[in-house]
Amino acid sequence: MRETRVGRFQQEVVVGRHRFLADEPIDVGGLDSGPGPYDLLLSALGACTAMTLRLYAERKALPLDQVTVRLSQAKIHAADCADCETRTG
Repeated sequence: MRETRVGRFQQEVVVGRHRFLADEPIDVGGLDSGPGPYDLLLSALGACTAMTLRLYAERKALPLDQVTVRLSQAKIHAADCADCETRTG
């Protein structure tokens, strides 16, 4: 992963042969040119859940037509650490 130097937050993410952009939303100073960190994390958890359900159903010979995972988060960027007990790790 590396900064693209386009905008304040845009990153080029390289995973094997896959490449995509990550960024922050416009309302927090990004260009919204790709998913943000919270979106990426939530997507990873959703993909893992769907794949695990598929694998489990196949191993147990359970009928499963299609897996759909819907997730949401309510993280407010500016409030990430507004109530942190300390300012260090």
